[in-house]
Amino acid sequence: MAPIDDVETYCDNGIWKSRWRNSIKPFAAGGGRERQVCQGATVAQWYGVDHIITNPDGTLAEHNSYRYLREHTANPA
Repeated sequence: MAPIDDVETYCDNGIWKSRWRNSIKPFAAGGGRERQVCQGATVAQWYGVDHIITNPDGTLAEHNSYRYLREHTANPA
């Protein structure tokens, strides 16, 4: 199984979108910045990965990690 990548929320031509970090195709788009930040954070929490939010100019706005959730909820050996 391939490793799970981080989630990125970004603005593309005035439309806020969320995608897996190294994907060119968003899994969610539209509804404004706050909606996409919420959707990106939810998916990052589900998968226990980081959520990176970039400003429209490409600079980093926020970087939130949910990796601890994956580490603390993993099935015991």
